[in-house]
Amino acid sequence: MSSHSYVNGEYLANYLAKLSINDRSFHFADAVYEVVAVHNNNLLFWNDHISRLKTSLNNLNMNFKKELKVLYFISKQLIKKNNLKEGIIYIHISRGIAKRNHNWNSSLKPSIVLSCIKKNIFSLNPKKIKLISDNDIRWSKCHIKTVSLLPNVLLKQKALNKNAFECVLKDKNAYVTEATTSNIWFMKNKCLITTPLSSNILAGVTRKKLIEVAKSLKIKVLEKKFKEYDLYSADSTFITNSSSIILEANKLNNKSLNIDSSGLMKKLKLAMFEKIKNDY
Repeated sequence: MSSHSYVNGEYLANYLAKLSINDRSFHFADAVYEVVAVHNNNLLFWNDHISRLKTSLNNLNMNFKKELKVLYFISKQLIKKNNLKEGIIYIHISRGIAKRNHNWNSSLKPSIVLSCIKKNIFSLNPKKIKLISDNDIRWSKCHIKTVSLLPNVLLKQKALNKNAFECVLKDKNAYVTEATTSNIWFMKNKCLITTPLSSNILAGVTRKKLIEVAKSLKIKVLEKKFKEYDLYSADSTFITNSSSIILEANKLNNKSLNIDSSGLMKKLKLAMFEKIKNDY
């Protein structure tokens, strides 16, 4: 378990960490966040995460004046205070604290909260996961990484209730968008296929890094729309995110999925982990 967090200028024991009930993240989910993986006490793909965080802040017109490099220093301090060799750092920035009102004053000072979780996320041979599918009920701007995650929460819980790890989401035309906490991929004829980025797809950092790794290995990557039935005939189906890196699935809606037998998945994971080691 982690022991310390950071809240608005102070490093505090978790049981003392508090945020005002008038913070807009409570009233309106008016906040953005990032989840950064930690490996061997180091922050992975930091610049990519901060670039995305900056984009989220700008999209919501948040008055965040602090140098984003300060967040790096705070994160490193939390790693030390929590002896965090492996896990995740959670960065939460809200518009600030004010009397409940839908409108806001542009002079509001953002609230900054950072915390961490110890978690084993780097494994070459993790257990295969089960998936379910359902309609994508999220808002239309999921490319902004906000804390407004109730649709994701409900669908992720539905997956858990069905003994699955993730829920694959489908838009009104039955095209797969992503999963509740991850980007979704499949492999066909040694080609990797994932949904193209749009306003309803989060630009996953791990997704980006895997595309870079695949291209370095001369593995073809296609970003194109696909449907659920494509996964049943795929050579492999898997998800990517910062807290699990790569997880291959063996079932979707209790129907068996093919598991890669070519060795390509293992090759990708080895190259991805090598990229992780070289990131710091």
